[in-house]
Amino acid sequence: MFAAPLAAPLGIIAVLTATLPAVVPAPVLAASGTSYAVVPVHEASADLDSGGDAGYTGVLTSIGHRWALDERSSLGLRLRFDYRDWDFNGLGAFGGPFGGRKPWGEVYRYGVAVPYSLSTQGGWLLSLTPSIESAGESGARFSDSLEYGASLAVARSMRPDLTLGLGVGIYERIEETSAFPFIMVDWRITDRLRLSNPAATSPSGPAGLQISYALDSGFELALGAAYRSDRFRLDRNGTFAAGVGEHRSIPVLASIGRRFSPGLGLRLYAGAALNGELRVEDEGGRRLYSEDQDPAALVGLEIGGRF
Repeated sequence: MFAAPLAAPLGIIAVLTATLPAVVPAPVLAASGTSYAVVPVHEASADLDSGGDAGYTGVLTSIGHRWALDERSSLGLRLRFDYRDWDFNGLGAFGGPFGGRKPWGEVYRYGVAVPYSLSTQGGWLLSLTPSIESAGESGARFSDSLEYGASLAVARSMRPDLTLGLGVGIYERIEETSAFPFIMVDWRITDRLRLSNPAATSPSGPAGLQISYALDSGFELALGAAYRSDRFRLDRNGTFAAGVGEHRSIPVLASIGRRFSPGLGLRLYAGAALNGELRVEDEGGRRLYSEDQDPAALVGLEIGGRF
């Protein structure tokens, strides 16, 4: 992982992943410092069930800093900005009385998270991360695009090579309240092989599992999958005025990466977004349209580091 993850509605599983310890009994908190990540990403156009196709090109960015309050606690501040430019062609599912106009175009997401972590003498690591974000299409009202909530997680080093944790996230999303549990795992199976949650900065997001293998050359190979659900407010003057858009998928990604210095690492991702679904809801969150999407090729390049 090249950067500490951002805790957010789409990234809470990795709240502790980048800082989980590998010693017993007491976890060691991550060192103070600043981390960043910039990830250009492209999902190729893929067919929709009722005709036409959809895809996007975008960039995912984050930057944050962590301060050590004392030897057992820390406080962080993390900023996030994501951009996706969607492309719809030959629409059938969203046509009809709307003249085949695309449901959304440019979508922005930006927010802030404040993670607090505490390690205990008994070997536990506790984390509380409140966050607030705005997610909307260009032209959406800011006040109607807000999402906020918090995650609470508890992790423990079971042995030097295995850390496990559980948590819960509660978020007020756009026209939807979600509460869900999540698990954390950091298992160093061998000196080279590791099972963990994906980094929150990856195109897949952290809500899944990843297995990685360290090569002699300093490169790392990885294969992972995760679940994503992006909700956002639509343009107040658009086709579905002030409605809600949502994109769901299961990205499955292979990657190769290397850290060249503490301040610079690169990772190339390639794979597919499976079980895609595009949804449109009205202003109050009532579903208007739901369209399944064929598997779509997905590529990205992560540039990140810590200093």
